[in-house]
Amino acid sequence: MASDASPIVPRPAVLAAALVAGVAFLYMVKLMHDISANVGQMAGEMASMSADMGRMRLDMTSLAQDVSVMRQQVSTLPAIAEDMGRMRNGMERLSGIVGGGDQIPAVNPMGVIQQMIPGGERR
Repeated sequence: MASDASPIVPRPAVLAAALVAGVAFLYMVKLMHDISANVGQMAGEMASMSADMGRMRLDMTSLAQDVSVMRQQVSTLPAIAEDMGRMRNGMERLSGIVGGGDQIPAVNPMGVIQQMIPGGERR
């Protein structure tokens, strides 16, 4: 009888090893499927984020233009304030000439029109 040097592996141990290998293989397939699905979802979210960034860039460009226009408008405020001051001084001088007081009295436009019409004082 020739003696074999390899140990004899019982049949249930081979079946158990095959079962463990099969479960491990199925787990790896499921894991790869989940990773693939997550990568696909992440790609969709990245595309959405890229579109959002494009819209944000357009909004920032529009905002920069608006700020530039505002800066130009604000630069005219000192001149407008100076004109308003001159107008106030002119009005105060005019009210001093016309009414002798500090302010021009409030005028009722309808009363002025009635005074201009001949016989407008009739009721």
